[in-house]
Amino acid sequence: MCLGDPLDQCTLNNTVLPAPEPAPGASCNQGSVPSYDIEVLEVSDINAVLNFTKRYRVPLVIKNSGHDYLTRNSQKGAIALWVHKLQGLVFHDDFIPAGCREHSTAGRAITAGTGVSTGDIYDFADKHGSTFVGGYSPTVAASGGWVQGGGHSVLSPVYGLGADRVVQFKIVTPDGQFRVANQCQHEDLFWALRGGGGGTFGVVLEATHRVEPSMPVAVANIKLPSNGTSERSLKWIELMARQSLVWGKEGWGGHAGGLYLTYMNPVPAIANLTDGSAAAKSSMSVATEFALAVGGSSVVEVLPNYLAVWNKYVLPGALTTAGVTRILATRLIPRRLFEDEAGIAKLMDFMATVQKLGFDPRSFYCPIGTPFVFEHATSLQPRTENVSRSPTSVNPAWYNALWDISTSLTIPWDASYAERLQNMTAITRATLLAEELTGTDGGTYPNEANPFTSNWHESWWGENYAALLDIKKKYDPEGLLKCWKCIGFEDEDISSDRFRCQGRLQLDVDVALMEKSNA
Repeated sequence: MCLGDPLDQCTLNNTVLPAPEPAPGASCNQGSVPSYDIEVLEVSDINAVLNFTKRYRVPLVIKNSGHDYLTRNSQKGAIALWVHKLQGLVFHDDFIPAGCREHSTAGRAITAGTGVSTGDIYDFADKHGSTFVGGYSPTVAASGGWVQGGGHSVLSPVYGLGADRVVQFKIVTPDGQFRVANQCQHEDLFWALRGGGGGTFGVVLEATHRVEPSMPVAVANIKLPSNGTSERSLKWIELMARQSLVWGKEGWGGHAGGLYLTYMNPVPAIANLTDGSAAAKSSMSVATEFALAVGGSSVVEVLPNYLAVWNKYVLPGALTTAGVTRILATRLIPRRLFEDEAGIAKLMDFMATVQKLGFDPRSFYCPIGTPFVFEHATSLQPRTENVSRSPTSVNPAWYNALWDISTSLTIPWDASYAERLQNMTAITRATLLAEELTGTDGGTYPNEANPFTSNWHESWWGENYAALLDIKKKYDPEGLLKCWKCIGFEDEDISSDRFRCQGRLQLDVDVALMEKSNA
């Protein structure tokens, strides 16, 4: 698919299962899918492609697995380095990053090849009596763009982001050098890889992540009737907003929806296998009472480990959707908006306003994966005399946020350009409203951001962007790796042929927003 040109695509009608074959004579074009794919099995494969792109100036992207809302792994006419075959899992009882002193031990850890899926890591960790803090989709490769973009998890409120927990990368940078990046060597690159985004600083071969011992995890799976009204969902969202500060302090993380919540909590005071789930049920009693009063359901229980939670509550629904083009817009909501009536009122006014733009409260979705009760990454990571900056390069707003509120739109498989522009304009208006709601102490998760955000430098990385750009220029002086609104992307790139599938829409969205503001 090419977002900016409905004729340059080859899509199937995903409203019918099984999807029928295209009609005879129907166009079937490449869209933004790269023209060439190189399967990476070893470092020499990467260097061969780097040398080729330097010589012939062919665009280069990095392709893994999972999902990429920003189309960073897709460019017309590009070569895609497909890294999914970089598999391999190693468990370490007491990992010491290469080049570090013995007192810099990171404790128990797992080294995962950049192509290893999150689901496989969960299984591997459980076999070693451990808990991996990872994402919510089994197909996402945890050592790839997930951790490099920050990496939130349902366990992040207690144990931090993926970027907080990774202790070492092995990478081939665009200058062709194999490097080990950790807190004791190439510290600047290590910092950039912990939040600066995937597909831009080099080709990661593997990453080593700290893991926790296996532990019980409490689960709250509370649902409203699916035939509820928008008004009921707004009341539900307000209830969750009012309870979220308490829930956050208790260690709950998960997913809040307009018709449900699915939360997890590893804190022993809540995840107690000996009290019949009494503490967990008491903590979630207000939500349970609301759901049951309107004919919904509530299951609150404690399971013996995270893999049991994953298999029962996540995996069954994780692979039910495919072939859908979804555009997200997210915003980190600071805790101050949950601390008093004025903040709650502002949040609910925002919900009412975006409803007028066409966003149904019943489709509300909000990951609760901010490191809310986790003490900042400095308390978790080994320290050396070489570390002089904040350990991660994610937007600092992550560490003072409670919600990561999300709005989304799905692009029909046969949508016209006018329909796509209308949808993109609406979601960008919602993005601007969310920025107004939070002010400068909010931020955005770059892995789940609106690709047409105008002030993306500040929104996605805040005060860290300038330092990230310097590091980008150091390790990629020729700009070989360039993706849509990644570190190093320039305004003039919007109009380039390389990014025409996004650029046309960006320019027209900007015009449409300007016209609405002047009306």
